[in-house]
Amino acid sequence: MNTKNKKLLNKNNPENTLVCVGFVNNFKEEFECVGVLIKEQKDSIRVGFSAKNDKLVDYVDIKRSDILNINILNSSSINKL
Repeated sequence: MNTKNKKLLNKNNPENTLVCVGFVNNFKEEFECVGVLIKEQKDSIRVGFSAKNDKLVDYVDIKRSDILNINILNSSSINKL
């Protein structure tokens, strides 16, 4: 299922929406990241990686046109490396 244009963020859910996103950069290099879906807009998403004192510290904004795939993750399936 192609979810790159589907709305994934549910603001009524108190749980964070954990995602794994495959995307390309301007040089068409492929990347994959795992983080919390922070914001969705018509043409982009923001995935956050860390916060301090309730302020987002590290994040990436990804253009929807650069997204290869998005998978919503279940927090219980994440293992510490």
